[in-house]
Amino acid sequence: MEIGNDFNTLTAWVQPRHLSASGIAEYRANFESRPLRVLHMTDFLQPDMAARIARFLGREASYEKMYALYETDGSEKRVAADVWREADKDSRYYSLGELIGPDPRFRLSPNLFTFLNFRKMLATSAFRAYVSAITGLPLEGLVKRAVHHMRRGDILGPQDDRFRGRRLAFVFGSR
Repeated sequence: MEIGNDFNTLTAWVQPRHLSASGIAEYRANFESRPLRVLHMTDFLQPDMAARIARFLGREASYEKMYALYETDGSEKRVAADVWREADKDSRYYSLGELIGPDPRFRLSPNLFTFLNFRKMLATSAFRAYVSAITGLPLEGLVKRAVHHMRRGDILGPQDDRFRGRRLAFVFGSR
């Protein structure tokens, strides 16, 4: 399994099978064959990195509950919890937790530093080149890197990010 020189810096984060030329070619063919252009990759991160990030996000991070309703142009409008609850169910866009930072008890956690370094890695030219190799889309940079936490009862309604000029979205999840 040969990893391209451009992607050597990603091996600390990404499992090698995802970085191999054959893996990239398979992902690209899969991505291009779907009209909706969705790609699902399992066990993407190195297990130790995934575990540290999961520990930070699951046990050491603080989240603020956010609520939004749909606007007529497809965008969202953040609202107070009571306004969201009183709104028609079809008007509700989301209710979820948004990362606001580390819980103060964990502000020097090694898991926090792993998470911050992961966010930095996502913005590197190597990661952008990797994603471009899979999607065929040139990427200048990442615009928004939000972290959300969903609990039982939270929702995320249908959305269309095209009004914001987005061409690609990444969702990292854990089991």
